[in-house]
Amino acid sequence: MTALLAVARYEFRMQARKRSLWIAATLLGGALIVLQGDRGPRSLPVGTPAREVMGTWALLFAILMPLAYGMLLADRLVRDRKLRVEPLLESLPHAPATRLAGKYLGGIGACALPGLAALLLAAITELPKRHDPALIGWALVAFVVVTLPGIAMVAGFALVCPVIVSVPLFRVLFVGYWFWGNMLAPDFLPSLTGTLLTPIGDYGATWLLANGHTALFAGTPGFLSFLRPDPSAATAALSVAVVVLCGLIPLAAAAVVAHRSTRQTWPSKA
Repeated sequence: MTALLAVARYEFRMQARKRSLWIAATLLGGALIVLQGDRGPRSLPVGTPAREVMGTWALLFAILMPLAYGMLLADRLVRDRKLRVEPLLESLPHAPATRLAGKYLGGIGACALPGLAALLLAAITELPKRHDPALIGWALVAFVVVTLPGIAMVAGFALVCPVIVSVPLFRVLFVGYWFWGNMLAPDFLPSLTGTLLTPIGDYGATWLLANGHTALFAGTPGFLSFLRPDPSAATAALSVAVVVLCGLIPLAAAAVVAHRSTRQTWPSKA
């Protein structure tokens, strides 16, 4: 446990200090604020419940900001090999699986910072207009149920998959998946949009809205109907759990490979 926390702490500090993380998150978040249109949170009338306001903000930021996190983490494991630090890492007493888990937790923590900062800043800017201190509390709730699970899923795949398919290819596939699997209308093409598996946080945001409408496509009939239950508090919690577990799948697979490998340390060379 001590080794895991040490790796996670180091990874968090290293990633959180990267200007590229903050620049990319700021540019994408700023673009969403400017281009949000009349369906965005700024257009909600005065008197709208704080939970609905912050749920709308959380969903808005979730549209593009996770792309920055996936791009940033995509070369994390591959970089160790390129910089030839593998022999040094192999000499450490902790197992490769511990190192991988630490990188995962540290990466989540670092990527969560701009996501949390964006929501808190949005809540603060809404205060003069809405005069509702509950905005701050609901910003934290929105972060937990909408933002953080998506980061956890993105981090799991972004760390492991580039070792298999290369960093550039993963980034291209990730962008394509993000729009296909989160925002493409289910009645247009078969997709994962509107299912419990969407890391954009559709079910969590719909629960926060609590106005009888879906945030995007949560529960909309389509492909894999058993993954499209009606939105509710229970299905929002279920979606959070499923999304987080999906992010752990590639990590578990990588841990198994690392455990069984007798010739080389993870990540293996292609």
